Amino acid sequence: MTEAMTAHRALAIALVTACLLVASCGSSREASVAAKVDPLFATWTRPDSPGCGIGVSRNGVLIFERGYGLANLERRAPITASTVFHLASITKSFTAMSVLLAAERGVLSLDDEVSKYVPDWSARVHKVTIRHLLTHTSGVRDAYVLQGWAPNNGNTTDAFLKILARQRGLNFAPGAEYQYNNGGYLLLGTILARASGHTLGAFADANIFKPLGMTGAWFNGDPVRAAPDHASGYSPQEKGWRLVPESSGYAGNAGMMSSVRDLLLWANNFADVRVGTPTLLASMQTASVLTSGQATQSGMGFGISNYRGARTFRTSGGDRGVATELVLFPDQKAAIAVLCNMDSVVMGGLATVNPDDLTNGLANVFLEDVLEKRSTVVTAASAPIASTSAPVQLSPDDVAGKSGLYRLGPDENHIVSMSVRDGRFGVWDYYGDNYHLLMTPISANRFTLPGATLEFSPAEAGRARAWHIVDGGGQRLLELPSVTFDVPKAELGAFAGAYRSEELDVVYTVSMRDSSLVLQSSTLYPVSKDAFVGDYMGAVRFFRDQRGLVSGFTLNRQAARGVRFERVAPTPRVSSAGSSPLAQAR
Repeated sequence: MTEAMTAHRALAIALVTACLLVASCGSSREASVAAKVDPLFATWTRPDSPGCGIGVSRNGVLIFERGYGLANLERRAPITASTVFHLASITKSFTAMSVLLAAERGVLSLDDEVSKYVPDWSARVHKVTIRHLLTHTSGVRDAYVLQGWAPNNGNTTDAFLKILARQRGLNFAPGAEYQYNNGGYLLLGTILARASGHTLGAFADANIFKPLGMTGAWFNGDPVRAAPDHASGYSPQEKGWRLVPESSGYAGNAGMMSSVRDLLLWANNFADVRVGTPTLLASMQTASVLTSGQATQSGMGFGISNYRGARTFRTSGGDRGVATELVLFPDQKAAIAVLCNMDSVVMGGLATVNPDDLTNGLANVFLEDVLEKRSTVVTAASAPIASTSAPVQLSPDDVAGKSGLYRLGPDENHIVSMSVRDGRFGVWDYYGDNYHLLMTPISANRFTLPGATLEFSPAEAGRARAWHIVDGGGQRLLELPSVTFDVPKAELGAFAGAYRSEELDVVYTVSMRDSSLVLQSSTLYPVSKDAFVGDYMGAVRFFRDQRGLVSGFTLNRQAARGVRFERVAPTPRVSSAGSSPLAQAR
């Protein structure tokens, strides 16, 4: 066989293969594929629901794309292959690639310190580099938590940069831990702009979007651009959906817009390199290593995981009215994108969409030939209790006996409240993201919530009451012991006063209200000596001077630890009708 004949045959085989894979190639093939895919999105195939745009590619060929639900409920506009979505944190992978391209060209170095590009960066004991930001190992406090503690500072990009620059402390020494960090990628967008002389949007457009033919991709607000087929975002409510404001488009951690089709053009670049180098792209998908020598499960802009025996690189995003995910299967040269215009969180018991479930479901359809077989045997330990146990009704007294403060894990700062709010029993996390997850009772002492089953253990001789996270067989995986501590009312007055934070540029007031201590408008609950917890404040830990007098406190959330306040003046008791703003800027 001649070389020409071999090439001709190879081309013919490729065309036939592509035809077999593309859903639109034959009506029977399309119907067969749709019969498997449509049920995954049936919840949103309605005339009054937001939905998702999906796309699958393999070997550089787009083999399936479809829209489910509406891009805009008010205009009854359906989601199509060209619908443009907010990507939310998928943006980070583009930010990472842009920074790496700039480093490859000598515009900056990954080992440059942040202070080189942010002149007002406060002196810190440890030096933070661009590489630390890229790998989420910087220890920089979370910008959004800081802004929540000091809202009067504003919520513009400049305001976030200023509040990050003012911080004198870090959550941990750079490189010592992995902690997902939005503010770090916001900083990267600014650093790239200052190093290259071009905004992140302009840099990505010239160096990524245009070379790859991504005509439906851009950074929001750089410049302002509207798409005729643009997906509005929605949040669930008791009846129907609520239109949410457009994202502010902070460039770096988020802010990018794209259609499914354009996103897959970029994903295919990792298998057939056209922009960047194989070395650059490999670095994005290589696990970062902590100073302890432990490897993380994250590269630069991608999480590293495995699905049914296949290596995967995932990047996802979630915001008000946004739920997105892109999964690369490098060994199969495949990519799956799911972009949805609704919340991906569970608030007040209203669950919407889980992009992980959807991308995995699509992988089961389109990559079944290369994935490990799924087990059909369900053991007692793996059986999900929630799916086989019907909810039961408990009396208010039953629930009250289980309410209280509990410690989640060994971290003394991590306190959760099991309590009734808005008439429903649930768990409220003070230290994490302030989430409130409703719990459904399935027996007198067992409750389910999204992703977990909890079992309550009453107090016994020599053992305090506790909650336990259990597996499908009832095995206890983690204990949440109760936290009880009392501060006499007469001693609470010692904490009252005004306190100032140089790092946040705010003054907070601690006051007495009835028999409780209140920080701004947040009631504080004692958990140990000089330590309290409160809504939005997290763990509040007071410290004393050499005379033993209360002289300040720190605010502690998992993503922003040790933010310091110094006492400036005592404050008299306020009446029970009094109120305080969340923060007072100075």
